Amino acid sequence: MDLLSKFSSIEIKPDARISETDRTFCQAHQAAYDAARASLQELEFFWEDMQRQQQEALASTGNVPSESYLTTYGKLRLSERDIQEQRRSLHPAFIDRLASYFSSAYHLTIQTEDIKDNLLPHKPYHSSPQEYRPQMEEYTAAMDSLSLHYTEILEQIFLQTGGRELAESAVCELKEKCRRAAWDSAGSKARFTLKKASLQLDFACCYRLHYQNYGAWEIFQRAVDILKGIAYFEAEGFSGIPDSLAQALHSGDHSKNCFTFPGCVKVQSMKLYKNHRIDIKFHTEEHARKFVEEYLGTVPPY
Repeated sequence: MDLLSKFSSIEIKPDARISETDRTFCQAHQAAYDAARASLQELEFFWEDMQRQQQEALASTGNVPSESYLTTYGKLRLSERDIQEQRRSLHPAFIDRLASYFSSAYHLTIQTEDIKDNLLPHKPYHSSPQEYRPQMEEYTAAMDSLSLHYTEILEQIFLQTGGRELAESAVCELKEKCRRAAWDSAGSKARFTLKKASLQLDFACCYRLHYQNYGAWEIFQRAVDILKGIAYFEAEGFSGIPDSLAQALHSGDHSKNCFTFPGCVKVQSMKLYKNHRIDIKFHTEEHARKFVEEYLGTVPPY
């Protein structure tokens, strides 16, 4: 085996592809998840024993529920089923916590339901009682014995990024959103025009009159996606975006149609028009051209 083949055969584990901060977060939630599973299992044993003791104590008094002294309406409410359902809910909750963390930390869109679909047992659909009961028993047994490890969730996340590093994938996703927003659905016609240092976006906003003649400007989501690309282009990262620019990065109502961006060295201002056009002015033609080339594309994407 030559040297290149040796390197290509080395599998890089997901745990080695994240930062120490990420690893600390994952390990902390792994410990909490494992402890919760063990504790709830013990609680179920304790609860069964508590009920047995109550049944023995009340056996001579007739048909008295074993929970009579253990649960009270408005105070403690507990049952064996509650404990079991809580224990089984830990698996999707663990996936949700880690997916939410990496989505927020790396500005990634993570399909959490796809991860659950790949890692969790599939709950059976309703069918005939003869078929459904054994299928449900098999499902609950699988959920009870399941023990996830955070590296399994990381593997699923990296599958969604196509194997790219998380930070790299976030930038690729951002640029892809910008391109989709900048071209029509067929990918053949640009919905923007570059004129020297000004980028004009077509059908990107609107002006609406609300109650008592109060008007508001709305920036459409496709324009927000492009503005997020401009913010990254300006700050050269997802953090450190000047407040003046960050305030424009949301759809919905805006009280004004003219924005200036003090503190920015690449993008200068933005103006919204009632004909649905948005003009974004850069400090130089070079900045405007570079943004279009890197984020929007100068030729149809399809």
